[in-house]
Amino acid sequence: MTDIDNKQKKVDKYSPRLMEGKNVLITGAGKNIGRGIAREMAIQGANIFFTDIDNERCQNVEDELKQKDVNVRGFCIDCSNINALDKLITTMKNEKLQIDVLVNNLGIQSEIKPFKEIHLEEWRKTFDTNILGPGYLTKHIAQIMIENNICGSIIFITSIHQWTVFGLSSYSTSKAALGMLVKELAIEFAQNKIRVNGIAPGWVAEDDGGTPLYHKETPLHKSSINPHYIGRAAVYLAADYFSRFTTGSIIKIDAGLSLHNYMTPHFI
Repeated sequence: MTDIDNKQKKVDKYSPRLMEGKNVLITGAGKNIGRGIAREMAIQGANIFFTDIDNERCQNVEDELKQKDVNVRGFCIDCSNINALDKLITTMKNEKLQIDVLVNNLGIQSEIKPFKEIHLEEWRKTFDTNILGPGYLTKHIAQIMIENNICGSIIFITSIHQWTVFGLSSYSTSKAALGMLVKELAIEFAQNKIRVNGIAPGWVAEDDGGTPLYHKETPLHKSSINPHYIGRAAVYLAADYFSRFTTGSIIKIDAGLSLHNYMTPHFI
């Protein structure tokens, strides 16, 4: 049996914890989708390294995930700030911290308003956070993966509004740009055996008790989506067991919201 056969046998072997020992870096993991991804990956045995702009949220996530018998470390930084990202990258290099999975989750949206009322600074802040920051971080983490021969996985959290009108042009166009970045990087990094994929959620929210919120325009279940379902999709894209041959794909998880339009029959 060749070395390639042996490696493939390890990939194909099911493990109760599909990401055992993997190092994952997640941006914006202090709440909602990011926190859901961190939880689900920790359940699957991944060591979680994450960022959030709020120090209290960082501490809460650390305290929670340490109960899952994995290594956890939060970095309280603003990922739209290139200098802050440089410090994070330098810390990882100095500590020889090798990342197997990068999840670019962090994203912002400003107030919904007509295009003609959006100021330049709002556009700049949206694109700095949703495009430039993730792109910059990905460039450096991918380089670390390449230098260490890591067959890594890079995941971008986009949105169904990369395809559908939302009423907020700066947000939607930034997410559309991420969708194309997934495809471009999937081709570029394929030679390094690094997979690049995305997840496009609909409305993701739940109350303090973990119950999704009512939403009449979502056909399936008439509700928002719990964050842990996005987390489980991220596990799918990160785990070699499932997605060794998946790259350049964007999984839509929206309970049918993007299929809704005002011509939809009232009986749905």
